[in-house]
Amino acid sequence: MEPGAERITLGTLLGWIVLALLIGAIATPLALWVGPEHHVVVVRLAGALFTAAVLYRLATAVRAVIESKTPSPAEAALRRSPPPAIADPTLLRLGTDIRSSLRRRGHFERVLWPCLTAIAESRGVTLPPSRAARRGAAIRRADLLRILDAIEEAE
Repeated sequence: MEPGAERITLGTLLGWIVLALLIGAIATPLALWVGPEHHVVVVRLAGALFTAAVLYRLATAVRAVIESKTPSPAEAALRRSPPPAIADPTLLRLGTDIRSSLRRRGHFERVLWPCLTAIAESRGVTLPPSRAARRGAAIRRADLLRILDAIEEAE
């Protein structure tokens, strides 16, 4: 609950009783002053004023509970996030190698292409000739992805 929104306690109930007595004390002389034919109107207005004050206080208390910052245990369980995934260092190193090979052609030809060829041959996948044999023709990213998919399917 918010710091200013107090709970509804015995003191609150006593405050409502005092409010009802105060409204009654004001409504009694008014009812006598307007005459017997309008007593009902004064009593209804006094009751409406008291009911409005009580409903306002209840609405404030309910709003404070709804807008409270502390979630219920069920809501906290729904919002709980899984622990962060820990990546394998070998996978991180391979990602770094691939990124650097996209920038440096020699690294791809000397390091990654022979590894890829060895893995593919061990799984029975035929690869296109190496980049050097293709006279500098660059292998496209789509071709590389297709080769990797073929190696994974051969597993």
